[in-house]
Amino acid sequence: MSTWFNSVDIYCERLDTSFWAEPINAISNLSFIVAGFFLWRLRSPRSALMAILMILIGLGSFSFHTFANRLTGLLDVVAIALYLVAFAFLIPKQWSRNSPLIQMGSVFLLIVSNILAYLLMGHLKPAIPWMPPGIYLGAWLALFIYALVTQYSNMPAACFLWLAVIVFPFSLLTRQLDMPLCDSIGPTHWLWHLLNGLTLYWSSYGLCTERHSKSQ
Repeated sequence: MSTWFNSVDIYCERLDTSFWAEPINAISNLSFIVAGFFLWRLRSPRSALMAILMILIGLGSFSFHTFANRLTGLLDVVAIALYLVAFAFLIPKQWSRNSPLIQMGSVFLLIVSNILAYLLMGHLKPAIPWMPPGIYLGAWLALFIYALVTQYSNMPAACFLWLAVIVFPFSLLTRQLDMPLCDSIGPTHWLWHLLNGLTLYWSSYGLCTERHSKSQ
């Protein structure tokens, strides 16, 4: 059990095991808190849920960039996974499809996308070590499909989903280049937090946007 509390050092900014060894990475998690606050202002059950999940992502990531051990790393991943599953389960409501079967099918699509991305990354990693984890590539592929389907049922919502689709690759690039560019330009992981907060806000806003540009 003690291995769960062993210090983890996988980011450019961290130079020692102290709590504030990654101040920029830690503070930049405010982007998720701010995004959650603005989404909360839509004042609907759906937006409230996604706002809470975004804030949990910020808190999980903050804990990982301060305590930096396997346990806080797990909390970080669990928070992200909860957001992804909730999003996948709710997005069919934008297609006028409230059937639990369709919603479960949407979650299944997310799982399949992640499995395929994981397998693909397994083949590419040996040749290109800085390729992203499968969970992020899989999430992006699923989001692309969700945006495409939403395009035909709720255009205002799809516009926000497409913004998230466009921004996320740049967000992911800053995450993956943190260590490769560490010696030349310094840490870039904090940009991942800022851009990813924007990605989650736009994707969640699209999830909560009604037809005729009204918000629920």
